Amino acid sequence: MKKILFIDRYQFGYTTDTLKYCEHLNQQYKIRYVSFDLGWKKIKIPNVNTIYVPRYGNIVIRAVLFLIYAIVNCLFFDGAIFILYFPKCSLLKRILFWKKMHIDIRTLAVNTNLEERASINKQIQKDIAVFDSASFITQGVKEQISWSGKKYFILPLGADILSHTNKTFDELNLLYVGTLANRNIIDTVKGYENFTKLHPEIKSHYDIIGDSSGNELQELRQYVNEKGLNEHITLHGRLPYTALSTFFDSHNIGISYVPITDYYDHQPPTKTYEYILSGLVCVATSTYSNKKIITPTNGILHQDNAASFQNALETMLKNKEQYDSQLIRESLHKYQWENIIKESFLPIINSI
Repeated sequence: MKKILFIDRYQFGYTTDTLKYCEHLNQQYKIRYVSFDLGWKKIKIPNVNTIYVPRYGNIVIRAVLFLIYAIVNCLFFDGAIFILYFPKCSLLKRILFWKKMHIDIRTLAVNTNLEERASINKQIQKDIAVFDSASFITQGVKEQISWSGKKYFILPLGADILSHTNKTFDELNLLYVGTLANRNIIDTVKGYENFTKLHPEIKSHYDIIGDSSGNELQELRQYVNEKGLNEHITLHGRLPYTALSTFFDSHNIGISYVPITDYYDHQPPTKTYEYILSGLVCVATSTYSNKKIITPTNGILHQDNAASFQNALETMLKNKEQYDSQLIRESLHKYQWENIIKESFLPIINSI
């Protein structure tokens, strides 16, 4: 049986992409997964050997400990080694220079500070240069990082079908799922507020699921309370992934709101895929990545401000009869995880 070793600083089961790789391939491959133990609930998958690195001491001690675990596991491993990028990961390849290793980049820096972004991206570029091959979430990310190696792959996001119900549009039920950090979700709240004022005859509701390490959730709650919007908007905070299917069943509009900036432009939001594959109409900001996904069949694009979001809802209301959940799902059929794994992930593993 073929073998795969994943090296990931994030706790196993909480990186969606590799979780799906393990779920789909655990009967065909012997999988070993080295990750930090971040103290979260441990996820178990049959035939996946999870090795947890304890988070002892300060940041330097933890980094050294993780590197030691990674080196030991790579040294005696005789299968494909797949590393999810982490700062200074190049040390692993420089020490074990004779071992063939693949590096995967899911995201570049998204800091709002230009100098910080440039510094982080320069470090990524330097780190990944030593690896035998690399994969990138989009072609745009690959071009931004200026990969100097000859062998690279595009490994796109995938998504599950979280709902099989066919949506109706007598009511407009909006759903946002994702982080609140640096997303300016307040813009969507203000746009929706204005929409409801203009259309009191339309029954609608907006559910927002997510949180951040900052004050965004608190600020949203304060705004909703001050404006008396509790009848129309519910802020749930963070919910487990297992709780989402109920929302995907009952809602018909998915909100994919990412600021239109150069550092978000090539970062495809996971929820754009999940909304569409679950038959929801996706109302999304017009980033480069969203423009590659959104079509008249499955959604509406708009600018990153409250007025444009409101206009998108007006367009949705006007054209609501034209949407069909089955056609919406079919528009992104190739992005289901089983297809991503077969067409994009396994060719990487077979090349290592």
